[in-house]
Amino acid sequence: MVKLRSLKLKPSTRMILVNNAVSVIIGAVFYFLLPQVLDYPPYSINNDFQIKVAGIHYTWQYVLIVLQIIVFSDIFILVRLKKIDRLNEYLEKNDKVEIEKIRIRCHTFPYLLYAVLVIVPALLSSVVLLAIGTNPVLVYKICSIALTFTTVIALITHVFASKIMAGILYDISFTHRIFGRRIGIRTKMYLQILPAFLAAILFTSLVCYSRHVTEKGNIIFEKYRSELVRSFSGRAKPSREEISAILQTIADEGHTPFLIDPEGNVEPEAIAQNNFFITYLNDIAFDRTGGHVYDYYGVDSQAAAVRVYTYDGIWTAGIKYDVTSPGTIELLGVSLLILIVLYASVLGYISKSMADDISQVAVSLDDIVHGENVDLDRKLPVTSNDEIGDLVVAFNKILELAKANIEAIEQKQTILIERERLASLGQLIGGIAHNLRTPIMSISGAIEALKDLVYEYRDSIGDRSVNEQDHMEIAGEMLTWLDKMRPYCAYMSDVISAVKGQAVQMTASGTVRFTVDEAVKRVELLLKHELKRHHCVLNIMRNIDMRTEIRGEVSNLVQVLDNIIINAMQAYDGQAGTIDMEIVRSGDNVEFIIRDYGKGIPQNVANRLFREMITTKGKKGTGLGLYMSYSTIKGRFGGSITFTSKEGCGTTFFISIPCITNSGQEEYK
Repeated sequence: MVKLRSLKLKPSTRMILVNNAVSVIIGAVFYFLLPQVLDYPPYSINNDFQIKVAGIHYTWQYVLIVLQIIVFSDIFILVRLKKIDRLNEYLEKNDKVEIEKIRIRCHTFPYLLYAVLVIVPALLSSVVLLAIGTNPVLVYKICSIALTFTTVIALITHVFASKIMAGILYDISFTHRIFGRRIGIRTKMYLQILPAFLAAILFTSLVCYSRHVTEKGNIIFEKYRSELVRSFSGRAKPSREEISAILQTIADEGHTPFLIDPEGNVEPEAIAQNNFFITYLNDIAFDRTGGHVYDYYGVDSQAAAVRVYTYDGIWTAGIKYDVTSPGTIELLGVSLLILIVLYASVLGYISKSMADDISQVAVSLDDIVHGENVDLDRKLPVTSNDEIGDLVVAFNKILELAKANIEAIEQKQTILIERERLASLGQLIGGIAHNLRTPIMSISGAIEALKDLVYEYRDSIGDRSVNEQDHMEIAGEMLTWLDKMRPYCAYMSDVISAVKGQAVQMTASGTVRFTVDEAVKRVELLLKHELKRHHCVLNIMRNIDMRTEIRGEVSNLVQVLDNIIINAMQAYDGQAGTIDMEIVRSGDNVEFIIRDYGKGIPQNVANRLFREMITTKGKKGTGLGLYMSYSTIKGRFGGSITFTSKEGCGTTFFISIPCITNSGQEEYK
């Protein structure tokens, strides 16, 4: 078997290139979105401050995470496509078992890849973050971002994976269904739509939440900032107790005042333990954000701070506050959960309705294909005005056309059978006359000899010179001539029987040209029941433009093809077998190659085939069919017919016929 051109580049290599390219492109987009969605404080990434609090720049954090996702997905692709990469090897060996396994894997791979890319990164992110004790709010945000990021990658990768796998399935397609795990329409819709919906609402909620935090945080900061400036700007070097009292009067309930003396001592102690907060306050806040302090990356806790000048030095006073109420995240999570359940229910109903309608059509078509007593008058009800409704309408029209075609075929078939029985006699008459000439002349000579003996016997009656012994001699000669006539009569009977068996089943249309497609369709129609009776299968490989025309009468070629195919069936001696007929274009000729895998033709018979009326069927055959097939191809079409055969391995016939050359006709590719 020839190697598939589509596999010059291994499927795993193609998928890895696609996955890496998609991951890099989507990663570049999310690189700029992530700080805004996760509420990264201003001036806190890719600088010395980030080194102090995180040990690594944001860029390198992000690159490492993306690389981890890419490496994980690439390893998964390599493992899952390892067997598919060896497809050419299995094709060369014609290993149908492994090829069928590859078909199953090609079918399931895009959906498995999609599920893995969506679930695993988000799951791993949540486990790792919770294990190291990260703030639950931050865990929620990061996992949502991870799910959104991987879902987008998975969706795009799934599209390309489906196309790549579909191309492989097309190249190695079989007529039967794909076995293995069945992925129904409902499952596909859940796998593809639900994660995308979840990612969309999570990302949207995070963006809205981020904007809410930013705007509300700015409002609270401006309120506290103005009050702090107003409270301390009119006082000349207040004491520690005065600063604390002012902070207590300004701070709202639930908000935390804090104070840092010139030596760096912090009150309360909980704020002192927050390295990010203190570092941001000292390194960034007063120089760049006007005293606006942030607690951590993505944690919705902020502060407003001012410098206060006292007799002891410069103090830092501020109020730390939470932008959102404690139950905001919980409420958001419950809302999203309710929305997901509602969406999944609606999606389930829609997918079930679609699947049921399509399944109804599929089951009905399957009944038509495999059923023997199908009611073609039973139409499916049209219950929707959409594409599925159009499908049902088209199916009902197919039923009507099928019924009409079956009735027309049955009517025409009855007429054709009767007409072709008569047409065959005229086509075979020349061969019959040639083959019966010798036995008829022999029988005629024997009759003349018998006639003479009868006259001799009549004249001897009453002749006293003729005794009983003479009469016995005359009778003996009569019996001898009768014995000579008997084999000639038997041979004539065999020829007549052969003529009955070789009668053509198609009408002589009288046309002077016909298409290859017309001839093949007639052969298929005529041999349908004969193939079933012999338990044989006819595989027709149409490697030619079926519109190619041949000059002559189609019934003559059909008779030759039928005769050779019937001989191929009989070569299996009643056993089930396969007959291949390949049709190819060879220069200005059409070549029919008919191959069986039966008992073959003995060498002593093969040497005389086509030159004499010789048969491999013993007393069951006369050799007339192949003899006349040879004469028909040579005399009526100006073609040639040859064969190759090996005993025990089968026989192949090659029929080459000139075709009508048409430069405007598109050649078969």
